[in-house]
Amino acid sequence: MDLTTLTRVKALLEQPEADWDGLIEDLIGAVSQRCASYCNRDFENKSRIEYHDGGGQYLYLKGLPVASITSIYGSDTWEWDAGNLIPVGDYQLLSAGMVAYRYGAWPYGPKALKVTYTGGYDAFFEGEGSPPEGYNPPPDDLEMAARTQAAYDFRRRKDIGLESVSFPDGSIQKVNSGEFLPSVKAVLNRYRIRPHG
Repeated sequence: MDLTTLTRVKALLEQPEADWDGLIEDLIGAVSQRCASYCNRDFENKSRIEYHDGGGQYLYLKGLPVASITSIYGSDTWEWDAGNLIPVGDYQLLSAGMVAYRYGAWPYGPKALKVTYTGGYDAFFEGEGSPPEGYNPPPDDLEMAARTQAAYDFRRRKDIGLESVSFPDGSIQKVNSGEFLPSVKAVLNRYRIRPHG
């Protein structure tokens, strides 16, 4: 899903001509994909299935923010049709997508817990009227990070790969050539999911 919109990027770029809309939309899609890849997550709000290990105190769901958990099944043989449905009262969804088991450590072995849930952010609402109830778009800082990076990539479209520029007075201007601007990367680090051991 796109983490910003054409209208927002064009506002940051001070409204370039409509001739560039296609390129800007392509950059928004590419930047959003890079952000998702760097953060090890899919930001789109949708139904998800994940398999987790038992034995730990928490399950860490990746599709943040988690809206609701549909079911959790346990099966050491990975035969989910014959698996045991874990009652809703036996676990609790905590902040940051952590799911705690009421009785201490989660039962079952490696990848033996099948969690079906809904999580992620809603696509930006740009229609008429009010957004639907429960509308939860990407947070402002994440949207601005994606917008800033897309605008930066648009402005650098003519000097792709350029490392530095020399001026007649002998000065050199170094141009950032990393995947993300430092300020963008700092924001993405707040949304990055790291493996839990």
